[in-house]
Parts: sequence; C-alpha cells; structure tokens
Amino acid sequence: MIAKAIEERRPEVNETEPEILAHHLTEARQIEAALPKWQKAGDLAVRRLAFAEAIGHLRKGLDLIAQLPPSRERDVHELDLRSLLGTATLAIKGWAAQEVTRILEPALSLALSLARNEALLPIIWGLYWNVMSPGRAAESIKWAREMVRAAEATSGPDLAITAQVLMSATYYWTGEYISCLKHRAEVERLYDPVKHHHLARVLNEDPKTLAGCYAATVTWILGYPDRAARICDNTNAHARLRAHPFDQGFALTEGSEVYLLRGEPDQFRRLAEECDRIGLENHLPVLRGFMAATYAGIADIASGRFAEGIPALRSGIAFWEGADGHLAIPWYKTMLAIGMASAGDMDAGLTLVEEAIEQIERPGWGERLYYAEALRVKGWILATKGDAEGARAYYLASMRSAGKQQAKSWELRTANSLARLLQKEGEDQQARKLLAPIYNWFTEGFDTRDLKDAKALLEDLG
Repeated sequence: MIAKAIEERRPEVNETEPEILAHHLTEARQIEAALPKWQKAGDLAVRRLAFAEAIGHLRKGLDLIAQLPPSRERDVHELDLRSLLGTATLAIKGWAAQEVTRILEPALSLALSLARNEALLPIIWGLYWNVMSPGRAAESIKWAREMVRAAEATSGPDLAITAQVLMSATYYWTGEYISCLKHRAEVERLYDPVKHHHLARVLNEDPKTLAGCYAATVTWILGYPDRAARICDNTNAHARLRAHPFDQGFALTEGSEVYLLRGEPDQFRRLAEECDRIGLENHLPVLRGFMAATYAGIADIASGRFAEGIPALRSGIAFWEGADGHLAIPWYKTMLAIGMASAGDMDAGLTLVEEAIEQIERPGWGERLYYAEALRVKGWILATKGDAEGARAYYLASMRSAGKQQAKSWELRTANSLARLLQKEGEDQQARKLLAPIYNWFTEGFDTRDLKDAKALLEDLG
C-alpha cells in the first residue's frame, strides 16, 4: 500500500514529532483512497465521451500522485491515469498536440518497468500519431514497428491488430500503396466485431474503420474508382454501426475523400456536414474546427464555390497548424492553390502549391500520398500563366511520380492535363499517343470525372 511505502521510506524522526508523522501518514492514506476514485471518474467520463470532464478528473489524480514518494503502487496508479489522459487529450486537442507526448512518454517508461504489456496499446498508439501528425511520416514507422514487436512478444490480440493498422497508416502517408493494402488485409483477417469492440474507446478509432478509410483512397489511386466507392460505403456503414463519434467523424471526412476524387464533391460535402453535426453534439472541437471545416472547404472549392470554400479551408488549415499538425497540409494547400488560382489569384495559388511541394520533399519527412497531384497542379497553374515549357516539365514529373507508385488514377489525371497542353500546341497525335493507353488500362469507373474527361478529349483528338 502507498501509506505503508511512505512509512517504510520515511527517515527516522525524533520522538518529539509524533504529530508530524501522524499527519503525513493520514495524508498519504487519504491520497491512496482518493486515487482510484479520480481514475474511475476519468474512465467513466471517457466511456461517456465526456473528454473534457475526463481530463479534469485525471489531472486531479496526477496532482495527488505528485505528492507521494516513489513506490510500485504509486507507479501503477500513475500509469493508469496517464494512459486514460492520453486518450482524452488526443480526442480534445488532436493527434499532433505535443502535450500528448508529455503525458505518454513517462507512461511508456512506467509500463515497461512494471511489465504491464497490456498498457502499451494506447501509449504506443498515441506516440505514433504524435510523431506522424506533425508531418514526420517516415519517422512514425519506428512506433508502428514497436507495436509489432510488442504484439509478437506478448501474443496480444489487441496489439496485433493495432500494429497492422499502424503499418497500413505509415504506408498510406508515405505513398507505398500496395503495402498499405497488404496490412489492411491483415486487419480485415484479424478483426472480430465482438472482441475488438472496445478498441474505439481505448484509441478513439476503430481498427476496421481506420484501415478501411485508407484502403478506399488507395484503391482509387491505384485505378479502381468503383471498388474504392464500395470500400468507402462499407467503411462508413461500419463506423455508423460502431457509433463512436470520433471514429465516425474521421470516416465521414478524410475517410470519404473517394467521393471528391471521383468528382462528386456535393456528396463529399454532405458527409462533412454530418461530421460537423457529430462534433457539435459531442463537444469535439477537432471534428468541427478541423475535420468538418477543412473538408467542407475542399468540397466547395471542387464545386466552384470559391467564396465559401477558400475561407473554410483556410480556417481548417489554421486550426490544424495551430495544434502542431502538418500531416496532409500539402494536400490542403494544393486544394487551396486550385481555389485561389481558379478565383483569379494565380500568384497566390503558385506560392501555395510550391509550399506544398517543399514540405513533401523535405528531407526525412517522407509524406508522398498526394505528391503526383501537387506536381500536376503546379503544372496546371504554370500552363494557365502561359509558361508551357514549365508546365510540361511538372506534368512529366507528376507522371513519373505516379508511375513509380503504380498510381494509375493520378497518372490519368495528369495525362489529361498534359494532353490538353499538347492539343493546344497543335500536337494532337502526340496527345492521343500519351492518353489513349492510360485510358484503355481502366476497367471501371467510366462514369467518374477523370475518365469522362479523358474519353471526351480522345474523341476530340480524333
């Protein structure tokens, strides 16, 4: 017991100080009695998704622990409090908040020293996203591999499935699409709706939901627009059934980008509005101020509603960067560049997409999910400004990037842009020679925007 530990560790006192000793022992016993209550209150608040309330309870528990000398019992309580606090803080402040690291790094040391392997799950999860979300995608894999090692060492089923999710996430953001789908298949194989139902509460996200979100976008990128839409629909249905607001909000926004990529921005916007309602009802500022605002803005820009979309997307970017988030900023800036250029401010659009490309190419960061599209958009802006030579160079760079990643949809989109440039320069035969084999590769999705654009262009080329 903590009180016993204090008594054992306390140096000898003079017999004239019995009142002081009694006071300290009484205080220690009071703290010992209070700690489980604050922990239970925090746990119940997390279960009710009352994350702000949970943070208050758990911090009171940690404040009490700070008054105690070292002991195993003290460490057990601190570990449990910190693990719950990490989950609650991620939900309120977002994946990138550096406060998460300050909470969870001591928790990791405690879990290892206490040999509490089951406690590693939310700790490694939070530390992974706290490295990934500031934009250091390539560095995050060390925590994904740490989860793999923990799963292998303990044969823990929760660790095993979560390790596969983190590996899938790493390969998603680094643009290694085939590997992303490979690990998603492992998630599907391991997932049990009963055994793994609790993981959304522990992690704020369900493994099947998160892996499905990534798989939908990757499947579109690899050239299967209809399959991608089916994966997206099934993932959203699963998230709604799971009914965890943070998990569902993620699926409705970032997880539903397939609709935007297919050329269906109005459907995409409706899902962002649903996310906004969930964030409002559950007091989750990350869902409202970041996810819903960002993706509603992107949808409006894609629909040509620049007056609405540009400020909304700027607001979402400001929220994310204000929370130390930089992951996906290249995508957001690329979409903002499209909006600015389409609204007539070519120079601002060019600056934005150049900032996006600079971050993608930053040594050690490794985010490559939307690299080909950022290069294409820079080419498009240069072409619009009359720099045909510069445009052609960036279009070719985009196609090379897409080719290395087997990203047929990015390749087709850029081929459309380059073929139109060639057509404008009177090189119709070269344009057809470029575009036709890429278009003919596709076996589905012929009612989606890029494929319809390619078909119309090929007919126009004769």
